[in-house]
Amino acid sequence: MIPAARVRSEYGFGIVSVLVAIVLIAIGVVALSSSSVFMVSLQTDAAERSRASAIGVAYMERVKTRPPSELVSEDPVRVDETGTPDPDGAFVRQLIVKPEPDLNDAVRATVEVVYPSGLGRTRTLELVTVIFTGGS
Repeated sequence: MIPAARVRSEYGFGIVSVLVAIVLIAIGVVALSSSSVFMVSLQTDAAERSRASAIGVAYMERVKTRPPSELVSEDPVRVDETGTPDPDGAFVRQLIVKPEPDLNDAVRATVEVVYPSGLGRTRTLELVTVIFTGGS
């Protein structure tokens, strides 16, 4: 006869194996969730950069149609997503006009748009063009 202490079943998983599996799954879930947050942050940043670019391009096109005598630097202005001045706007637009050093009859126009970025930061988008003034 076999003693009772030796008749033990070795089927199934032990408690240590189950705990190790749970810890490994938890580590995987945390890694996936942190990468998801990072990806959402990148998508948000890209969307805000796209809006800032649209604001800057639209304003630069308006600046290029001005008479040369009206090409002067402007103070920063808060604007909304469409580029319309708004004291509560999330974007800040500024026009900087300087003489172009390499050309006598031209100015360098720079439109800067400061836009919100992820994690409470801001970034700046700069659009630069040279505008012929015709000697005025």
